[in-house]
Order: sequence, then C-alpha cells, then structure tokens
Amino acid sequence: SLPYGHRHESHRIAAAGNLGVAAVQLVGLAVLATIGKQHPRAILAVYLPLVLISAACAWRYMDNLTGARNEKRALRDVTKQPHMWSVSWLYIGTFGSFIGFGFAFGQVLQVQFKDIFDTPVKAAYLTFLGPLLGSFMRPAGGKLADRIGATTVRFWTFLAMAIGALLVAIASVQKSLPLFLFGFIVLFPLTGIGNGSIYKMIPQGFRTNADQAIAAGADELEEGRSARRLTRALIGLAGCIGAFGGVLVNLALRQSFLTNGTGTAAYVGFIAYYLTCLGLTWVVYMRPGRSTLAAS
Repeated sequence: SLPYGHRHESHRIAAAGNLGVAAVQLVGLAVLATIGKQHPRAILAVYLPLVLISAACAWRYMDNLTGARNEKRALRDVTKQPHMWSVSWLYIGTFGSFIGFGFAFGQVLQVQFKDIFDTPVKAAYLTFLGPLLGSFMRPAGGKLADRIGATTVRFWTFLAMAIGALLVAIASVQKSLPLFLFGFIVLFPLTGIGNGSIYKMIPQGFRTNADQAIAAGADELEEGRSARRLTRALIGLAGCIGAFGGVLVNLALRQSFLTNGTGTAAYVGFIAYYLTCLGLTWVVYMRPGRSTLAAS
C-alpha cells in the first residue's frame, strides 16, 4: 500500500533501527574493555542521555506526523484476520530470531565454549557481527521480494534457516567452534532477509483480499481503504509480536542449559519452529489452488 520507492525507504529505515542491536553490543564491548566486567551498568550512562536527547528532538522537531494516528478498532479488527496470525507466526521466526540471537550469542559462546571465551571481552568481539549482518541484509530481503516474490523468498529463507540451525546443533554436539560460528553466520543474514520479505507481504495479503472482494461486487474505494487500514495495524502489531520471539529464544536457551548443560535442545527446537514456518508458508501461501494470499 506504499509507492515502490517508499517501500524501499521503509526497509532502509528498519535496517537502520536494527543496527541498534549491533550498536549496543559495541557499547558493551567498549565498557567491558575500558572499566571491566564489574561495571555493566555503565552502559546505562551511555544510553540514558541518548534516549533523553532523542525524546527531546522528537518532541521539538517531529511536527510532520499530524496525520499519523491509530484508527478506531483497527487493532481489534485485524486480529480477526487469518493473515494477521500467519504473518505474526512467521515474523516470530525471523525477527524473533534476530533479536534473540543478537542478545544471547555472546552469553552462549561463554557457556558453550567457556575454555576459549573465558572472559566477556573475548566473546564481545564477535557478538556485534551477527546483528550487523542481519541489519544490512534486511533491505536485500525487500528487494528480493520485489523481484521474485515475497512468498518465494520466505519459503527458501526458512528452509535455509532450518539448515543453519541444524549446523549449530551439530556443532553443539561435536563442540566444534568453527562450525558453530559458521552456523550463526548463516542464520543472522537470513533473519534479515526474512524480515524484509515478510513486511513486504503484509500489504500484499490485504490487497489480494480487497481485489477479490471488488471482483465480487464490493465497493472499490471502501475495500481499498479497509486494506490500507488493516495493513497499518498489522505492521505495528506484527513488530510487537515478532519482538516477543526474542524473549522466547532466550528462555529456550536458558532452559536448555539449565536442564542439559548445553544449548542443543534449544537448537533442535529452533529447527522445529522453522519447519513449522516452512509448512505454514507452503500451505497458506504457496499450495496450488490457493486463490488468496490470506487464505485461512
């Protein structure tokens, strides 16, 4: 529901926002290297002034958003759409993995390979690379979706993510650090590609439903307005639900290490989740005979 150029601009903005995950890792590295691991709260001394400055600038200068407001009952109405639930499930798999892996990666290295990463500084040198790769690949996911279709990109992305998680699980069993790092180097860019392709499909689903309703005799203006309204609501809601996936990733890893002493069980769980996303993409969006992107 956005012009072509604006769609790519939104992906670039989202990618810039995702860079914050890598930035906080770099700030943490600087704090650890400067004053030691005994003072992690010093990170707050860096971020709190930036948060206050950003809030002040938003209040003072962001005066061009007077038309941006939540439409009545839009969030309630979008929760009744099957498209909303399928998109949210898929976005947990991509954005949830990006957030979760971004913040868990360093800790996992210290626990899984504690003989090599015996200090937080050693692990911190690597932790920012994954989120950095994932952020830069998000616009590529949007562009690929424009070229070959969001559904196709998403299908192959989840297949590749399942393979990447399998490599990580094998590395965990074999205690192979090179394979472990390679698996995550595969996973992080794929999360970025998946994020871009899924956001591309949100307006497509509602637009397809609107086109079908118009073909059946519904009012064109009303259906177009409804598609845009639901799209705006889902973009916000899917981002919230997807970010919750980051919590689930960390909880899964924590429980796996507490129960088994390794993260292998969690990695197997990630493989299973990616396979459900693969199946959902096929059944709902790709299976022959599906006449709508938002089939229930």
